[in-house]
Amino acid sequence: MAGVLSAALVPVSAAPATAAACDAAAAARAPNSSNDSAVRNALVCLINNQRTQRGLPALTTNQALTTAAQQHSAAAVQQKWWGPGKDSHRNPQTGSTPQSRIKAAGYCPNPRSWAVAEITYTGWGGSGTPNAAVNWWMNVSTWGHRQIILDPSMREIGAWAQPGSADPAGAGASQAGTYVVTFGRCQQ
Repeated sequence: MAGVLSAALVPVSAAPATAAACDAAAAARAPNSSNDSAVRNALVCLINNQRTQRGLPALTTNQALTTAAQQHSAAAVQQKWWGPGKDSHRNPQTGSTPQSRIKAAGYCPNPRSWAVAEITYTGWGGSGTPNAAVNWWMNVSTWGHRQIILDPSMREIGAWAQPGSADPAGAGASQAGTYVVTFGRCQQ
């Protein structure tokens, strides 16, 4: 008995990358002195999952971007200037902006081409977690946070999770966290 072999060509598109397993416990906790590294790693993991699920490359951590994020989040919690109608990206005491902070931290010296961006979030009382921050950036904010996270031109990330609120309304509240994430692309 003879058989017939048949083949059909079916167009195939690349499936989005499988999301990495993030530390679920850390992603559900506000930062504190004993878990800040795990919370920060969970934040970067959650952001990279948003990208890879849509076929974009994961971002690599950059120390200069991380330094800029850390310094801004620490100043924000100390000064507590964020809140409705306030610009969380401009420090009112120093006048620093995302670009000036990132450049001062040493990111991309003498570039041929570069781009940077920053997103911020503060929450408390159960909303001070990486999960809450990424959910707000991706699904609630209408100020371009989602577009920054999903910007295909960005290649590097620096993230910081600071215990405490940057908004005076959350001063002294439990489970408070302030998040600053910086993004960059550098061609030298």
